[in-house]
Amino acid sequence: MQTTQERQKRITQYRFLGLFGFFGLIILMFVWQLWLTPEKLQDHTQSQALAELTAMAEVNPELLLQVEAEKQKWLERQASHESNPLAKAFIWILPLLFPFYGLIKGKPYTAAWSNFVVMIYYMHSLTIMYTDPDERYLAILEFALANCMLFGNGLYARMQGKELGLGLDKLKVVMAEEKEREEAYKAQYKD
Repeated sequence: MQTTQERQKRITQYRFLGLFGFFGLIILMFVWQLWLTPEKLQDHTQSQALAELTAMAEVNPELLLQVEAEKQKWLERQASHESNPLAKAFIWILPLLFPFYGLIKGKPYTAAWSNFVVMIYYMHSLTIMYTDPDERYLAILEFALANCMLFGNGLYARMQGKELGLGLDKLKVVMAEEKEREEAYKAQYKD
């Protein structure tokens, strides 16, 4: 049997595991959408290649036509990706902001329902792992952080809820109370 101090230590560990996953997801989604998307990395690589081609064209004027064609392709590609990366990052972070206050305050009820929110990231990571080899390493990290949040918050909510006496009543107790109220109501209005 655990002592109260050991239980509190374990509850705190689960809370910090959940918070680690929570803040990790916020940071990951922000960094992923702003800097780590393959489009950004590919654009950076293409711009470096374009700079090298331009330098070579200065030495060899015959490459000027090829450089102009590559510049045009690059500009078209840039125009097709005009979405605002900051807006995309905010959209990915927004669901995590709903349970923010309750998780910071250590509310077990918020920790429990925040697991519904983490399912978005759980499913996203599984989908990306399966479909996109370029972002697989990011999806694995997202999956690990989502699991930390899922299990940490779930166990924290369960243990802290028991500690505070917030557990749900057994169904048979609820049914018996409901039956008593119903019989009392029938007896009152039967006369």
